[in-house]
Amino acid sequence: MDSPLKQATFIRIKEHSKENLGSGTDETKIAKLESALKIKIPEEYRIFLEEIGYAEIYGDQIYSIYNIPDEIPCHGLHWLNKKNEYLSDGFIRFFSNDIDGRFYIHEQSGKVYLNSKDNLFAKSFFDFINKMLSL
Repeated sequence: MDSPLKQATFIRIKEHSKENLGSGTDETKIAKLESALKIKIPEEYRIFLEEIGYAEIYGDQIYSIYNIPDEIPCHGLHWLNKKNEYLSDGFIRFFSNDIDGRFYIHEQSGKVYLNSKDNLFAKSFFDFINKMLSL
């Protein structure tokens, strides 16, 4: 997927997070996480993980994949979703900050929700990044 929206979004996040930017996540780590949590990472978030892997929005990180299993507390996708009350409904916790709270992405629709599975925030992962960077 190399759409104009993806290109524009990646340019924005790379410029915004240039001091704290990853270099991508290996597909085998993504598959291992999906297997461990019994989830499927939505396409746009998967593309972010594969191509960038780590970035921050105003100092708060978009959760990445470190070790599976994560054995120490960290902002890794595995650690933060072990006790995620919405995971069984397909909502993956992938970002949080002190102002807004916790963000979840739905594994089937790719839509982003804020603090609960009932509060739609963005229609997609790329829309989420663009909204957050426009605040």
